[in-house]
Amino acid sequence: MWLARVVFFIYVLYGCNAYMKQCSDCKFYRTCPEAIHFSAITKDDKIKSTKLKSSICGVEVVNGNRIPKICCSDYTMTDERSGALEATGPNDSIEKNANTALLPEDCGHIDGRRILGGSLANLYEFPWMALIAHKSRLRSANNDLYFKCGGSIINSRYILTAAHCVFKKKLYKVRVGELDLSSKEDCQGEYPNYFCEAHIQDIEIEESIPHEEYQSMPSKNDIALLRLKQPIEFGHKNVAPICLPVVNELRNITLVGKVGTIAGWGRTEDAIKSAPLRKVDIPILSTSACNEQNPEATPNQFCAGELGKDSCNGDSGGPLMMENKVNGIYKMIQYGIVSYGPKICGTDTPGVYTNVVNYMDWILRNIKP
Repeated sequence: MWLARVVFFIYVLYGCNAYMKQCSDCKFYRTCPEAIHFSAITKDDKIKSTKLKSSICGVEVVNGNRIPKICCSDYTMTDERSGALEATGPNDSIEKNANTALLPEDCGHIDGRRILGGSLANLYEFPWMALIAHKSRLRSANNDLYFKCGGSIINSRYILTAAHCVFKKKLYKVRVGELDLSSKEDCQGEYPNYFCEAHIQDIEIEESIPHEEYQSMPSKNDIALLRLKQPIEFGHKNVAPICLPVVNELRNITLVGKVGTIAGWGRTEDAIKSAPLRKVDIPILSTSACNEQNPEATPNQFCAGELGKDSCNGDSGGPLMMENKVNGIYKMIQYGIVSYGPKICGTDTPGVYTNVVNYMDWILRNIKP
């Protein structure tokens, strides 16, 4: 691959950051949609290599590897960057669907005490996060649940997740209200703002609803719903539903170039599962950037992430979310579901997410009171 050859050239030529080009937008190649788009539409490897070499502005060590950075402004701005990821499903029918009443308007509240910029989630920051337990022989003498995937609360009876988390799986329970798997009581803050929470809800699953056209290889329609046997008790502050993009205004926004937030208990950069809930902000890439690095991605998926920042094993089924206004109030809206990514998380290939916007009609058709 031409990019691998050029990167090797850069490793040899630029042993340090001295004498490199100066610019205000020096960033990794993967995080510059214009550069990836240029590479996708340019067939001549020599032209691509010359362009890449001339735009080098630095080298940064990521996970022990020296990764070159480029001046993103050296590449022509494309119309696509300012374009929306297109929805393929019917738009007008969604707001008129009677089942929209089953999705609560009281959702996606943004907690004012969250820890901005932190890698650990705040106690009440993501109360819609859910853990999915599979039936397993690995359960301990303490009857601990064996969690393999995440999900999000969309109302008192339904969890939204990825189809690969539930398809042909022996499911057991869903846990909501969790923050740190290693402690029975979660506490955060300092006096006088010190809060503790111990009310965890483990609820059995009544019905598993993977998309009827789900395909694992290559991944398609990776979305599912879980109906719970008992409703979630929303009388506790650590459980609440996330908002979905129901109204046209939320479905028609531009995702490309924006930053979304993912959260989960998946593997960290140390390759071990995290006991506390973690979060990370990642950029959403253009369609051409996504297809360049994940050729099998479909129009119902999008790519997001950058070097060192990604969803990982165990985060599957969890939400990619973004703040947006709903009736004049900023709330958290779920736009993606963690689907798949590279074997080594946070490397040169971005993660792939199911585009929730394109499945709103499917979600509404498959929920009931």
